[in-house]
Amino acid sequence: MVITLVTFGSDGDVLPVIALSCGLQEAGYRVRLATVSEYRQLVIQQKLEFIQLDIHNWGAKEAPTLAPTLAPFRDGHEYKSILKNPFLESFLFDLWEVCQGSDAIIFSLATFPCSYIAEKLKIPCWAAFLLPFHRTRTFTHPCMPGLAHLGSVYNLLSYSFYDRIVWQYIHQPLNKWRQEILGLPALSPCSGIIPWLERKKIPCLYGYSNAFLPKPTDWSDWVNVTGYWFCDRKSDWQPPQNLVEFLEAGLPPVYIGFGNKGYFDPEKLTKLVLEALEISGQRGILLIGEDLSNKIDLPDRVFIIDWVPFDWLFLKVAAVVHHGGLGTIHAAMKAGIPNIIIPYEEDNLFWAQRVAKLNLGSFPILKQKLSANKLAEAINLVINNKTIHQNTAYMSKQIQTEKGVKRATEIFTRSLKSHNTISTSFYK
Repeated sequence: MVITLVTFGSDGDVLPVIALSCGLQEAGYRVRLATVSEYRQLVIQQKLEFIQLDIHNWGAKEAPTLAPTLAPFRDGHEYKSILKNPFLESFLFDLWEVCQGSDAIIFSLATFPCSYIAEKLKIPCWAAFLLPFHRTRTFTHPCMPGLAHLGSVYNLLSYSFYDRIVWQYIHQPLNKWRQEILGLPALSPCSGIIPWLERKKIPCLYGYSNAFLPKPTDWSDWVNVTGYWFCDRKSDWQPPQNLVEFLEAGLPPVYIGFGNKGYFDPEKLTKLVLEALEISGQRGILLIGEDLSNKIDLPDRVFIIDWVPFDWLFLKVAAVVHHGGLGTIHAAMKAGIPNIIIPYEEDNLFWAQRVAKLNLGSFPILKQKLSANKLAEAINLVINNKTIHQNTAYMSKQIQTEKGVKRATEIFTRSLKSHNTISTSFYK
């Protein structure tokens, strides 16, 4: 059986899907992973079949954003400009091409049009998501967390509202593609992304911890929270000697890294971080990217890196300061250390609020209110608070017992066996 997984995005989007692909391959399936060229080597190292999505040839600097991963009030105009770009047709055509020869398709949020391709090919498909997008009264839409205090009615409405906002920008080009290329009927202007998946009862695998955010009781049986999909480090990796020496030279440092979002002036943010470390009296390890600079003289208490696997590093640090990516949060929870989150986008704030509610770290520091003193205060809090340490230790045990990849693979296999006529039952 040939399973094609299709995804693209940042490390936080792609690495978990690589991990899921490895689990499916170990279970005996033939697995093909379609993603962007940056991950070719890693996919091949995992002995997976790689299929390239040529997003850099689509006539735009950024990959097409077809899924609701950004706040509509802030970035809705970007959806409109992207979807008027001619490269959208190339994107959809590439999705059609990479799915050929599949017996089943697993798609990410960014590649949800693959569900329509499965409809055309009459083969089963699964959603593999990292953010909770199915409607619930339990918590708000992850891209609309600001009014979560309004309660269950707002929570439920936030999903319908958000999906409707995004759908108005994408339903016309998608319907044109469905009709002209796939030969399928047009979808209603009120159809939506997730509501369509719900109506078709398309199974969904959510790759985050059930201990961190339990599955709501009002979700359907075919929607599953499996645990995070960790991508295992190769056994032959060795840390740089100078990093090992730095770690052994004093108390565990604080890790600080913000990826490559480019939301800050890197020199200003680096100076702020260095000042916060000095105020708190802590050592630091800085991950250099677009938001942190290595062009500033660094004190002996600070070490810079450009990449180190989190599963190794986080076992040796006292706390993690970052922008709130789900992968970083789970890596910190698995290692049993607290999070300090400076959220960049709404989904980062959603996870940061969850961290604070479970007392697994500090309250989020909004970037417009960030200062050296606030960051130093948060660092001292999470390092010295016994309750936080007890909670992170407990959560670490929970995360390690979940075995998300194994559980997702088992659910996939069970679902496949129980729907051996899935190709006809899904798309009536």
